[in-house]
Amino acid sequence: MALNEQDREDLMREATAFYPRAELHVDHELLPVFWGQKKNGNFSFYFGSDPVYQFDQSGRLRRAYIDGYLYRTQGNTLARLSRERNSKESTLKRYDLTITESAGLLQAMSNRFLKLDSAFGKQHEIRFLQSVADCSQCELQELIQTQMKQILQHSDQLAPRIPGKR
Repeated sequence: MALNEQDREDLMREATAFYPRAELHVDHELLPVFWGQKKNGNFSFYFGSDPVYQFDQSGRLRRAYIDGYLYRTQGNTLARLSRERNSKESTLKRYDLTITESAGLLQAMSNRFLKLDSAFGKQHEIRFLQSVADCSQCELQELIQTQMKQILQHSDQLAPRIPGKR
């Protein structure tokens, strides 16, 4: 995630842990879509500053940032985290989603990626704004589309619990 919760505007310059990475204009999205992959194969999609989805190598959701909340996989459900601040301290509040709430969040995510995948099928609806990669734009697009297919294939599954996070 960004250094500052409100500051995600220049991911192409600052998100150096993602390589390769790309910024895309998608006709049906108001803001550019950022995609990046880490060395370990985990990858992320940023739809503007919110929502943000982070996946493991198989396309299972690890973390998400939606409507100002951080969601983190617990293996079988998601925890919604919010930060409450006052002049003396910052407290992290946690709520474990019910099965129904978790399924609803995953379905909304799946719908967004179905729409994005459809846009990739219509070349005129997507264009690369910029990218940092050692491969051609065509190869980069194939990689992104492969990862979207993984997301859609595993959209009802969560990544294993993040180690050290309960």
